[in-house]
Amino acid sequence: MLFGPKIVFVGLSTLCWADRAWIDHLLGEHVMQGIKWVQKTENDNHAISQIIRKWGSDIIVTRGEIYKGEDLDGILAYKNSEIIGLGLYHIKNEECEIVLLETFEQSIGIGTQIIEKTKEIAKNRNCKRVWLITTNDNIDAIKFYQRRGFNISNFYKNAIDKSRKLKPTIPLKGNHEIPIRDEIEFEIKI
Repeated sequence: MLFGPKIVFVGLSTLCWADRAWIDHLLGEHVMQGIKWVQKTENDNHAISQIIRKWGSDIIVTRGEIYKGEDLDGILAYKNSEIIGLGLYHIKNEECEIVLLETFEQSIGIGTQIIEKTKEIAKNRNCKRVWLITTNDNIDAIKFYQRRGFNISNFYKNAIDKSRKLKPTIPLKGNHEIPIRDEIEFEIKI
């Protein structure tokens, strides 16, 4: 049995987009069992550094700011002692920046849970907004954040030129062979 109890859909024709949230919730509920959510500690730093290095460097650059994973707070999703989701954030001046959000198992709600847990932490620390930067090539992320209530708050044309000076390993082309040029800022008020 793939997902536990058998589910029978009676009288349904083609599923529409509105049905997806319900189905994702239903399937995700089963898949999310066995996932352990933890606040990042120093013990996680080596594993996080290894993940970040797979992108060509041990630093993360957003809006001209350089971050190292070990210096950031974070939320991790573990399954069978393996990191399957990672969210790193930085709180400053009543704002919480999600510096990194990565999941290694897609479409089961891990990224959404990391966002929700980050928002909860930010709210408890008196933040007024949660924000993040993605690049113009990251179409999947642009869709993902908007579906979770984030709005585009700023667009920084050619900002990646500055970022490449700080992190030369940023490729010229990204997802879908789209040239990586611009930073897009998303925010959600809390």
